Amino acid sequence: MGLFLYLNLIIWGEQMSWRVVYIEKSDYLKLYLDNLKVVREETEILIPLSDIHTIIVDNQQTVVTARLLNKLAEYHILLIFCDEKHLPNIYALSPHSHHQSSRVLERQVQWNEQTKGTMWQKIIQIKINNQASVLEHLKKEPDSIQMLQYLSQEVGFSDETNREGHAAKLYFKTLFGSSFIRDRDSFDGINSGLNYGYIVLRSTVARTIVAYGLQPSFGIGHHNQYNAFNLADDLIEPFRPIIDLWVSVMCNEDTYLDLKTKQKIVHLISNNKILIGNQKQTILNAIEILIQSFIKGMNENNPDLLVYPANGISL
Repeated sequence: MGLFLYLNLIIWGEQMSWRVVYIEKSDYLKLYLDNLKVVREETEILIPLSDIHTIIVDNQQTVVTARLLNKLAEYHILLIFCDEKHLPNIYALSPHSHHQSSRVLERQVQWNEQTKGTMWQKIIQIKINNQASVLEHLKKEPDSIQMLQYLSQEVGFSDETNREGHAAKLYFKTLFGSSFIRDRDSFDGINSGLNYGYIVLRSTVARTIVAYGLQPSFGIGHHNQYNAFNLADDLIEPFRPIIDLWVSVMCNEDTYLDLKTKQKIVHLISNNKILIGNQKQTILNAIEILIQSFIKGMNENNPDLLVYPANGISL
């Protein structure tokens, strides 16, 4: 694993693998010979674009040049800008990343409803099973674990009976305590940690979806007309328990989600491995594997081709 901290620039990632670049302070981000140039006062740092998966800019002063933005799109690199609360707020993604985007989109709009419903059923079953694996790993109440396993088996076509919602209520109260309420707008330590982790993970899923030429607003389980990333919200589901486990270890309701904890979450997403397809892969690679298999399964009307995380454990 490579970890370089210099002038508030943090680079996480394994050698010969993608990296996530976290920029807390810099004056300019520029392009120099297919390298990202980070400029801070009199100091410059060069990072090959071919090594970068995601760039997170967590300050309000950095200036990014148009030449760099165009080159990031060419390399399918996701650029995230955080707001004044240090939360990801703007995502820069090229909608034309794939060389056969029109052909891919044509196939996507032809996916049939039966395959969509069966694939969504499978994704929710995987999510609930991975939630159960997190509780089992943390040695939580056996009755709750067994109930989640039962609910997973009860998920039907398109999850029309909302087993996902029933499982979530039991899962979060077992994981974080009976008084815990999952709230996207809450600022307590646990909810803030979940929100931040999900946002970063969602952005990496969206980046990969776009890189493969899919239209991210066309979901199979999420269908909000105002959501540009319905498909990303579909495909993040099997990975959410990974974030839940980390937050249960690192955060509590009374703590403020500080910059160090946010950086640690990004570090974990960049470096930790999970079991997928009988192999240990980094989470970034696992997302790619799942999306590749998802496309194949949808195009061939065979949801059983989906390759997914075997559990929610990644520590």
